Amino acid sequence: MKSTPRALVMISLALSLIGIAAFARELGAREAREKIAQTLGFDKADNVHIKNISHGAGSEAIVEAQFDASFRFTTDKSGSWQPVEVRTGDRKWESIELIQTALRKEKALRTGADLRTIATALEAYRRENGSYVSADSGAALMDHLSPVYLSSVIRLDAWSQELSYKGTAAAYRLASLGPDGKSGTDDDIVLENGHLVKGANE
Repeated sequence: MKSTPRALVMISLALSLIGIAAFARELGAREAREKIAQTLGFDKADNVHIKNISHGAGSEAIVEAQFDASFRFTTDKSGSWQPVEVRTGDRKWESIELIQTALRKEKALRTGADLRTIATALEAYRRENGSYVSADSGAALMDHLSPVYLSSVIRLDAWSQELSYKGTAAAYRLASLGPDGKSGTDDDIVLENGHLVKGANE
């Protein structure tokens, strides 16, 4: 990437956060603002603005927020401008590429954890019924497991794609197609009969 003058762009981004625990009390705007700033790595919460907080069932809230951020742009080999860093504090910049890499890893780990949760429910089903769930889709699997063996329905991976399931009485294959959404590629996450055979480990 060739060197070019730095360009700073101020933008407002809408952010929705799901799953902020409220416990016995409701989530307030000040706490939400501070948590968002902390999560994004901002030194201060002053540039985070809460638009709305919707409290759901149990310990869940959806927060709509805006924040102002400075981005450093450079040009690539073809001359196109690309954002490369975001400012998170006074003279403090974070690499967007590193943030994206961390996000991809977190999504893979979260999906792997969800698959293991489903695998645990499948083992409980097998102990009680003498066989695994015979089905050809994740949706059909959930119909058998929830709510008796699985307290919440898990149909999508961290990339909002349907989980894949192929099961017989004796064996099963449970999978996420990964970020590319294509079966049989290197980023698939696969469990077979309770064992992770492909994908990232924690």
